[in-house]
Amino acid sequence: MSMEAYRKAASRLSPKLSPSALAQLGNSMEQALTDAPSSVYSIPESVRHDAFVVSNKSGTTSHPFEEAGSEVKNNPGAVIRSIGNARRVFLLNASLSPVELDGLSHRIRALASNDAINSILVANPLEDAESNCDMSENTTCLSSFMEEGESPSRVSGGPWGDHLSDSMKTLLHENYGEGLAMPIVSTGYDARSIYDAGMHKHLDQLERELMVPLISLSKAVRGSYDETINSSPSKVPLISIPNGLTTDSGYSLLLGSYVLATHSTSLKILNPLRGLAFDPVGLSYLLPRLGWEFNQTSKEYSKACGVLLALTGYEANAEDMVATGLATHYIGSPYKLNIVERALSEINSFAGQALRPKPKSLHGREQDDGYDVNEDFRNVAVGNLIQYISEYDVAKADEYGCYLRDDLDEETGLFLKDKDPSITLAEDRIQMYGEVFSELVSWGATFQEALLEPTVEGIIARLEEIAATKAEFEGKSGCEEDVMVAEQAGSLVTNMKQRSPLALRTMHRLLQQGAETDETLETCMEREKTSQMRLFAKEDGDFVRWAESGKGVGLVGMKGVASIIKDKEETFSNWNHASVKEVTDDEVEEIVSDA
Repeated sequence: MSMEAYRKAASRLSPKLSPSALAQLGNSMEQALTDAPSSVYSIPESVRHDAFVVSNKSGTTSHPFEEAGSEVKNNPGAVIRSIGNARRVFLLNASLSPVELDGLSHRIRALASNDAINSILVANPLEDAESNCDMSENTTCLSSFMEEGESPSRVSGGPWGDHLSDSMKTLLHENYGEGLAMPIVSTGYDARSIYDAGMHKHLDQLERELMVPLISLSKAVRGSYDETINSSPSKVPLISIPNGLTTDSGYSLLLGSYVLATHSTSLKILNPLRGLAFDPVGLSYLLPRLGWEFNQTSKEYSKACGVLLALTGYEANAEDMVATGLATHYIGSPYKLNIVERALSEINSFAGQALRPKPKSLHGREQDDGYDVNEDFRNVAVGNLIQYISEYDVAKADEYGCYLRDDLDEETGLFLKDKDPSITLAEDRIQMYGEVFSELVSWGATFQEALLEPTVEGIIARLEEIAATKAEFEGKSGCEEDVMVAEQAGSLVTNMKQRSPLALRTMHRLLQQGAETDETLETCMEREKTSQMRLFAKEDGDFVRWAESGKGVGLVGMKGVASIIKDKEETFSNWNHASVKEVTDDEVEEIVSDA
C-alpha cells in the first residue's frame, strides 16, 4: 500500500477505529514513512486522549474500549502522549526490556529533532507515588490536569487505583524516611531477566540487544544537551522529573537538558550486589567529574564523591544530586509536575518561538539558509519555566534568578534586603531554603584521603582505621561528631564487603581510567560495555551465582497499598572471592583490557 493510501485510510477510518486498531494502522504508516525499526512499536505513542492497553492485576485488559477480560500479553514499559506542543514519556515500569530500550532511544531521538514541539518530558507517573506503585487502573496515561472528567473508566479511587491518605503518607515518611513507599523511577533493565533468557551466554546477542540499545538511549537523551553526540541534531530540551529512586543504567534517562529533583528523588548504584559493574551509560566518566560542569564547590571532592557513590552503595538524595550536578534543579514537591505539564502544553513549538521575521530574499543576493535569526529566542521560554518552578538550581539560583544569600540580609540570612520597604512586605521576603547542604559532599570531604587511596583494599583499610576510633571517642563529652564519623566509616566498610569483590575492583579501575583528561563520554561508554559484557558472560562468575540464587539487592519495599510493613530483599554473599584481597590484578585486567 502506498503512503498516499495510508493517509487516506487514516483520515477516513480513524474516527471509527478502536484505539488498538488505530495504533496498528499508525505503526504501519510510521514504518512506511520513516523506515523506523520494529522496536519503536514497543513504546506506544498517541496524539489523542485514547486509553492505552495496559493490564490490570489479573493480567487482563483494563482498556475501556476493549472486550472485558481480554488477555494482555505485552504490557508496555513506557508510553508517549502528546500534551499540547510537548511530548510526555510515561515510565510505567521500573525496568524496560532490551527491545523497549532500543525503541525508546529511537522515539526520543526523533522527537528531539522535531521543531513542531517545544520539549520532551520524561517522568514516572506522579500518581504512582500515591498508589504505592499500583498502576492496575491506569488506562489513560493522561497528565493529571487533563485527567479529570476525561477518563471513561474513572472509578471511585481514580484511574490510578486507591490513593494513600495524607495521614498515612506522613506516617510512612516519619517512621521510615524518604524513599519508602515511593516508586523506583528506573533501573534501566532487569538483570535477572537477561539471565533467564540466556542472553548472558551469547556475547554477540548481549552486545546487539542490550549494550548497544543502552548506549543509544544514553546518547539520545544526552543529545538534547550536547548536539554533537548524535548524527541528528537535537533542537528541543529533554526534561526529566524522577520522583523516586533511580539506579544504575536508569540514570541514562537523567542525562538530558534538565533534571528536576523532587524531595523523594535519589540515586543509588546497586550493580556490585549483582556481581556487575557500570552499565554503558557513562557513569565512569561523569562520577570523577561531579561538580565540574557547573563549576560547583563540590568539584573539589568530585573523585571522592564518585568513589562513595560507586563502591559503597551510598544513596544520593535530591540535595546531593543538585549539589554535584547529577540533577540540575530542585523543585521540592513532585506535584509541580502538573504545573510543568500545563505550561509546556501552551508554550509555542520550537519553530514558533520567533520574534524576528526572516530576512527578505532579494534577487541577485545569496541567502544564508543555515542562519536562524531567532536562534537567541529558541527554548528560552522552556528554560524560564524551569527556573520559575524550581526552588534552586545547580548554581544555587532561586526561582527569581537570584543567587542564594547574595541578596539576603547579613544579620539573619533569612530575608531579602529591603530595596523598597514601602512596597515589600516582610512575608514576601522570607526565604524558604537558607543554606543548601549536601551530606554526600560532606562525607566526600571527610573521607577524601581514604577514598582516594589507589586501591580498593587501601580504601577499606583506611575506613576501618577510622571506624576503629569509635571506642576512643564514645562516651566522651564533645566527641559526638567523632563518634558519628567513625560509625559512618564502619557502615561504608560493611556495605563494600557485601558487594562482589571483583565488581568493586573493576569499577574502581574504570573510575581511574575514566578520570584521565583525554577520556570522553563515548570512550568510557565503550569501556563500560566491554567490561560489563565480560562480567555477564563469565562462567560461574559472580553474576551467574547471584542470578541463580534468586536473591535481590536489598531494596526495601511495601506490602499492600496502606501497609507500613517493610519488605526487604535478601542480598547475596557467596561470591567467588571472599574479599578484594583475593582478586588479582590479572583478573581485573582480563575484564577491562582492550576496553
